[in-house]
Amino acid sequence: MTRKKKTKPAKKMTIQVPWHMYRHYPADFSLWDAAAAGFKGWDSKVRDLDLARTCLALMHFTDAGLTPDKEWGPDCPNPNALGTIEWVPRLMDVVTSRMPRLIQAARDAGLQVAQVGVSGPPYTQGAIWEKCSHEAGDPPPPDEDVLADRAPKWKAKHQRDVFDLPRKGPKKVPPHEFSLPDIFLPQGDDIVAQHPWQLHRLLNNRGIDHIIYCGWALNWCLWFSPCGMSDMSRKGYMCSAVRGGCVAIENRESAVGELNLEYALWKTSTMFGYIFDLHEFTHALRQYAVQDTDA
Repeated sequence: MTRKKKTKPAKKMTIQVPWHMYRHYPADFSLWDAAAAGFKGWDSKVRDLDLARTCLALMHFTDAGLTPDKEWGPDCPNPNALGTIEWVPRLMDVVTSRMPRLIQAARDAGLQVAQVGVSGPPYTQGAIWEKCSHEAGDPPPPDEDVLADRAPKWKAKHQRDVFDLPRKGPKKVPPHEFSLPDIFLPQGDDIVAQHPWQLHRLLNNRGIDHIIYCGWALNWCLWFSPCGMSDMSRKGYMCSAVRGGCVAIENRESAVGELNLEYALWKTSTMFGYIFDLHEFTHALRQYAVQDTDA
């Protein structure tokens, strides 16, 4: 009689990290129209995060303002972009000082990294893109319940009214070359997805049902662009965000204090998922990677 070899149980890919949530209760009815002042507000619980079921999604990190041919100021050579974009200094901070360490820690820990909602090179080219496109397969039938004219005239007028676009630029604009730090570009086992159906198929194949978003802008693209939280939450995914890894679009009323970012974090917590702090998440991933190496 031969003895069956005991198989080792699969290693659990879990870390313990604070999950931040907004306690949107209880209303203080004595305050009448200001009843929300009674809410408990931000809170957190240290819980397990299953890395095998989680994805770190990098969305719309742009290099606008980060390269020599772009200037942050009234003489910028690309006024159609920088003339209305106020978030460049904050995004520069996120790209250069915050996100590289989180991305590196994620890859070291074996957490799935994905570039999502991409729209062109350098993401939609190369071996990783080809591999992901092949795995995702053919697109589903197009939605026929849409307006025949997807670019109606009102959109151009709206762009002009709200953003003062397009603007007349200088005659000679220096050629721009994409140059985000290499750590933001696809590598190794990263996945790349342009459309929600692609992202769903790639994540579903890997048993992932929790997407943690970073990028620009939390209150715009990360909610509403293809592969954003609105798309993926409708498909059943938990959609969370990293405080410290996202930039919001601010306006005249919200600029001082980044009030729109605070609102966006609250909205994400109450509507889509949870908030993870950059330093807590990075530290937990690093600790896991070290333990995994020692084992």
